[in-house]
Amino acid sequence: MTPVPPVYGHRIERHPAIAVLVIALLVFTIGATVVEVPYLGANGAMVDFDAFYIVSQMIAEGRLSEAYDPDVMMERQSELAGKKIFMPWTYPPPFDLVVVPFAMVPRGLSYAIFMLVTLAAYMLVLRRLSGPYLSSVLIAIFPALLVVTRVGQNGLMIAAIIGLFALWWLDDRTRTRAGLPLGLLVIKPHLGIGIGFLVLVSGHWRTLLVGFTTVGVGALLSLLAFGPEPWAAFLQATRIAGENMEQGLYPLFRMTSAYAAAFSFGLPSGMALALHGLLALLALAAIAATRLLHWPPRRQMGVALFATLAISPYNYDYDMAVLGLSLALLAPDLIRFGHWGERLALLGATWLCTGSGLYITIYVLDGTPYNANSYLSLGGIGFVLMAALMARILLRARAADTP
Repeated sequence: MTPVPPVYGHRIERHPAIAVLVIALLVFTIGATVVEVPYLGANGAMVDFDAFYIVSQMIAEGRLSEAYDPDVMMERQSELAGKKIFMPWTYPPPFDLVVVPFAMVPRGLSYAIFMLVTLAAYMLVLRRLSGPYLSSVLIAIFPALLVVTRVGQNGLMIAAIIGLFALWWLDDRTRTRAGLPLGLLVIKPHLGIGIGFLVLVSGHWRTLLVGFTTVGVGALLSLLAFGPEPWAAFLQATRIAGENMEQGLYPLFRMTSAYAAAFSFGLPSGMALALHGLLALLALAAIAATRLLHWPPRRQMGVALFATLAISPYNYDYDMAVLGLSLALLAPDLIRFGHWGERLALLGATWLCTGSGLYITIYVLDGTPYNANSYLSLGGIGFVLMAALMARILLRARAADTP
């Protein structure tokens, strides 16, 4: 067997000590955030987790439907932070079931528990998928993981669910069971489209049946727990969110979609959305092609995970934890068939995609107020560059498979 070359030219990138160091840095970030954000006070800086915490409080107060009202949420968030905050709530009601227990303990403790548990779950599935390439994958996606742990988002939880789907799907004995984590993505459905499409074109109907059943159970549980009003409020909130996207009211520099990149560079919203739609169709076509051309299952799944990040225009840097799963599955091909210059460029594009928003937040803005669309979506540019580089290398790998 031909020995597999190291990722960037040195075997040190595969040394397990690097994985330990990265995990230690992430745990330190969680601890530092608890100290930095004055969780025990009434006012002070806010992180994204605080939106989860506020909704948990509103559930306890019997006011969940009001959480979907942007004005009500803005008032609650601004009261907590002591300044104007705009983080509207647009999660489907099944996700409200997840945040129910958050307000049962103080904010800081709740944030720490949530992040440590989801980080552990993510690392478990990433380790299973990456094998000896764990350290290399963690180096590549470190900015994304830093973003998630710093703001307390749910990216690690969503990625752990998707990683569980990948593990079960790749094992013939558990493929039907993979419908369970697929259905759990009802809590963030736009990140399940790509892998759901892979199941569809694979014709594995039992997996789809389990997935739809799980979606139905989640919807029914939320209906029983909260009633129908939050569903109506959620649909209204998604309509408003679409209007806000068109007006550029969300921080485009934190987004990683082609839409955000094109819009931030001055393309009208309609044209940017059309461009994004074209690339999303290409992403779905790539998934179908890997299946029709009988690519190895591991490679099919790696492409599907990457493509699922290209479908929704509403993707943030904290969603890029899923990218680690894709890189974990594709690492053997990217390393073996990618030239050193391509691998270096891929690392640079990955860091641009996952870290540019964090850099702007910390070093450019530094806590100062800003207009949401004042900075370019370099993350979207990085994502497109990644797609081009990965396609080039994987096509080379495909050619090597052909006798």
